[in-house]
Amino acid sequence: MITTTVCAALIAVLPLAPSFNSDEQAYLRELHNDNIPVSNDQAAVTVGHDICNLLASGGTKEMAMNALPSNLDMAQRRTIVDTSVTYLCPM
Repeated sequence: MITTTVCAALIAVLPLAPSFNSDEQAYLRELHNDNIPVSNDQAAVTVGHDICNLLASGGTKEMAMNALPSNLDMAQRRTIVDTSVTYLCPM
């Protein structure tokens, strides 16, 4: 029988998995399917939302692509921006 103290200790050391909504999950799935290097899902979702915020404030897709890391080629950057628009940006 596991005591309450042991349960609390186990919960305290378990990493909390990020909780993504269905649109965010679809966004991540698309990035993974398109072989976009994603080392941190939470950071990738944050980037996607940042792209939406940039576009909503009058920025262009080109500006968003240019803001992405230089280690990504332009096709990868375009995919990230287009996928953000498709799954994360409100219509």
